Amino acid sequence: MAVMMSDASVCANHPDTVARRKCYQCLSPICPECQRRALGHIFCSGKCQILYWTSEKVTAFKQLALRISLRYRRLEKSAQKFTGGGLFRLLSISLLFFLLYQTGVIVKTLRDVSLSHPVAPPGPSLPTADIAHEGEWITVAGSAPDFAVAVLLADGKEWDHCTVSEGRYSFTFKAGGDVRSFQVQVYGDRLPTMYTRAIPVPESLAKTTIKPEIVKPEQAASAPPEAAVTASPPPKPPAANGRGTRVNLRPEDDLSRGLPETDTVAITFDGGSYSNAAGRILDVLSERGLKATFFLTGEFIERYPKVTRRIAEEGHEVGNHMYSHLHLTTFGKNFRQDTLPGITEELIRKELLRNEKAFEELTGKRMVRLWRAPYGEQNEEIRQWALKAGYRHVSWTYDPKTRKSLDGLDWVSDRDSTLYLTSEQIVRKIISFDSETAMGLAGGIVLLHLGSERDWDPFHPRLGELIDRLQEKGYKIGSVSQMLGEEG
Repeated sequence: MAVMMSDASVCANHPDTVARRKCYQCLSPICPECQRRALGHIFCSGKCQILYWTSEKVTAFKQLALRISLRYRRLEKSAQKFTGGGLFRLLSISLLFFLLYQTGVIVKTLRDVSLSHPVAPPGPSLPTADIAHEGEWITVAGSAPDFAVAVLLADGKEWDHCTVSEGRYSFTFKAGGDVRSFQVQVYGDRLPTMYTRAIPVPESLAKTTIKPEIVKPEQAASAPPEAAVTASPPPKPPAANGRGTRVNLRPEDDLSRGLPETDTVAITFDGGSYSNAAGRILDVLSERGLKATFFLTGEFIERYPKVTRRIAEEGHEVGNHMYSHLHLTTFGKNFRQDTLPGITEELIRKELLRNEKAFEELTGKRMVRLWRAPYGEQNEEIRQWALKAGYRHVSWTYDPKTRKSLDGLDWVSDRDSTLYLTSEQIVRKIISFDSETAMGLAGGIVLLHLGSERDWDPFHPRLGELIDRLQEKGYKIGSVSQMLGEEG
């Protein structure tokens, strides 16, 4: 209850208002508007209410402590009649130490449990999928962070699959009326299998005939030459909104491996922005008397002239990586190898010839007539332009059946990336290609780099180990021309 006032008074908060009650805590006069009813009383503010509640709890605690103390004293007096008091105190102290000891044991156990069972990291992000089409060509693409493989389902049945690269996947294909919807299933190491929403096939394609021809962006730079023999290329789809030319991927002019009868493995190195691994790589090759193929950009040649001269002087094969490390296709945007606007035959020719000239002026030697597209971005149209300039494209070996490749991924520096491999895993990946694929390592082309931003566990200190293990399996190590028998 609030305190009643015999005479009218002025509210402490509203001087123009008559107050006939007081706050139960601070006794300030308050008008009806300022009254807060709580705990059976009236208060002027939340502060007074909390102070009253706190004081009540403190008083209750003091009363409880007093009752416990009185009972303890009664118990102590009763015990003294039988023990004289000393034994009771000893037992009390012993009990206190026992309780303290048990508390310490419990705290240590909880700490050990928390360390051995860390808080689980947040679950994987939900995968997404979108569909786009031009004419009778369909692209299903989306994001799947944390996952490794994406499987395309047509009406619930598995149609095709691809690897998830940098959290993205993409399928490009012909489809039609027999398929009503598409869905993507994703999975990865130690992650639950997840599905995207079902995407209906556009009505404009409902009456077309299904063509089980899959054109995958990730195969652009790695489809094996054998594919050209076993299957005819799909027809050429129309241009993409007039912004670039879409072309199909045919491997006839793209060298991604040598003949399977050869016993040579070609190790190739790309040199673009960094050279922090070049010295050790050249030392390892020199110690073993081996030759390799180096694809250098003009910017690398001008930035690292000493390294470039040493590569040439030690007899290694130098191919063209274009003068500038340009993006040539839309792969980085939509995972499709469509020629970017502004990439023309004249630009390709100038880039190749300018790079060739820079190398010859620095070393006095000529490049071999091999080139590798920056970022692996190329297609049939671009390869044909380069072929007219005298250059044949060299990719790296890729097995479409198992989705495994001889790309070392030694440039990936982000340890949280799904692409990241430790140096030991890179060695294991390349060596296991021999047993885990039908084609094996015979005639394989390995892709590595002369440097990267990777400052933790770089691969180049393990290059010697990789070479030794390849040679133990009976393979020779050489340049691309040596593998093809075209050296000289």
